[in-house]
Amino acid sequence: MARKSRVQQPTPVRSAGKNGGKIYKTALYARLSAEREDTRERGTIQNQIQFIRHYVEQQEDMEIYDTYMDDDISGTRFDRPAFERMMSDMRNGRIDCIVVKDLSRLGRDYIETGNLIERVFPMFQVRFVAVNDQFDSVKGGAEMIMTVTNIANALYAQDISKKIATAKENQMKQGIPCGMVPYGYQVERDAGNEKVMVPDEEPAGIVRRIFEEVAAGKPQTEVAKDLNKEEIPTPYQYRMRKQPEKLEEKPHLRWNRDHIAAILKNEVYLGRYVSGKDRVCLYRHEKRHTADKGQWNVFENHHEPLVSEQLFETANARKEKRKQGKCGVDNFFRRKIFCGCCGSGMIIRPEKKHRYYICTRKRQYGKDSCNCLPVRMDVVYDTVFLAVKEQIKILLDTDALLQKMNQSSKAKERMAAFSEALNKCHADLEKVAALKSGLYADYQQSLLTEKEYLQLNEEYSGRIEKLEQYADELAEAMEGYQHTPMRGTELREVIEKYRSRRKLSKEMAEELIGRVLIHEDKRIEVVFKYDDEMKKLLMAMEQRKGEMA
Repeated sequence: MARKSRVQQPTPVRSAGKNGGKIYKTALYARLSAEREDTRERGTIQNQIQFIRHYVEQQEDMEIYDTYMDDDISGTRFDRPAFERMMSDMRNGRIDCIVVKDLSRLGRDYIETGNLIERVFPMFQVRFVAVNDQFDSVKGGAEMIMTVTNIANALYAQDISKKIATAKENQMKQGIPCGMVPYGYQVERDAGNEKVMVPDEEPAGIVRRIFEEVAAGKPQTEVAKDLNKEEIPTPYQYRMRKQPEKLEEKPHLRWNRDHIAAILKNEVYLGRYVSGKDRVCLYRHEKRHTADKGQWNVFENHHEPLVSEQLFETANARKEKRKQGKCGVDNFFRRKIFCGCCGSGMIIRPEKKHRYYICTRKRQYGKDSCNCLPVRMDVVYDTVFLAVKEQIKILLDTDALLQKMNQSSKAKERMAAFSEALNKCHADLEKVAALKSGLYADYQQSLLTEKEYLQLNEEYSGRIEKLEQYADELAEAMEGYQHTPMRGTELREVIEKYRSRRKLSKEMAEELIGRVLIHEDKRIEVVFKYDDEMKKLLMAMEQRKGEMA
């Protein structure tokens, strides 16, 4: 027998002739939480979209603009990709109506959700509809329903999060496997229906081979090369073997020394199980963090070991340790220098007579994985130092010229004109504000009709907003004639500190350099930490030249 659909169709509610024939550009938003398989919420995200699409199609004042779906994301969070895309479309005026299945799909934090519905959406003149909760922001009398539902959703989210956290904590204390299973093992149910870790023979054989080869004296890099030649899947590739879309995101993934080192030091292969290293709490918005070692749960003889204690110790004693400072130099751009082709980090490696910056991706996955060529370290340092000196010269020269221009007679004339205009603007603001404040009293005394009151109130509010904006612009212009963008700033202090240096130092790179990019043609691009200040200074110069012309 064919399985019946569990999608409940909403009751059609037609809106013929409302809002003066306005047609809303409508966003369909759906969200689904799935903290774990046995607590997955009923239905699917496609069911939600089908449900709200059916509702919107019955409305005469709505037309679908786009659909936005966040799958496997908690409602206690608002940093969701599809939600943020929808909010961007709202701010840019692409949509003016949002429809969800119920309020909990928008969010389970009643304060944040209430702020969106009561303040943010009205500010952008966006209609909000929650179909199952029978909430429509263009209809009156729905505020209490929304408040009660949001509070219920928040309490539900807290309750679910507490139950999940408590259940996981109990599992960890009992040694029941939870979370990602280590490479070489899989989880099964025992006779008592409890989760237990047992060897997964295919990867378990690879783990034993790695320990045996390293214990016999084979370098870790050679072990990795052999695994790649035999096309043995890496731990990530094996874990994602049933999700080809995930594997397509990392096409160049191969075994490397780090994979081998991680397996060799993992005591899980001795039968020892450790849980509780990482902690997180959704309902308190607590981010994932590493717990103190004293809070870890350690279980000896927890599962079948893959290697003996002797083999484990021999392999770890024989493995070559990564030498610190192998190149004999201090890397000035550690975690600041990147490949302009693939975005990977770059490291220093000796090659013949010189030291070179090389792409880590190309080093790990072969020459076909990236087109970036090695670049000599001294060339990079010299190029960056010249760029720093040029940047400092431009900043100081521009700042000095701006200060000189501020002392000119034309500048003083413009300063006086700005001051006079600002005083007049403040006086106009006081007049309009006084007129606006008296409107309600005139309406109460029947001197104004409701339509006149609303029209004048909106008109005065608009004039006040424009006057305030104009006053801010005048004040900013006056500030520009009193001080340059660099005067008294941290940037000025840093520049003065390094203006006379004749050689690049690590301290200089740390304070001035944001990123260094090495492109395919060996072109070196320097991104400064103070790029925004530089742009402001140059914009101020161009503006001043135009004003003085």
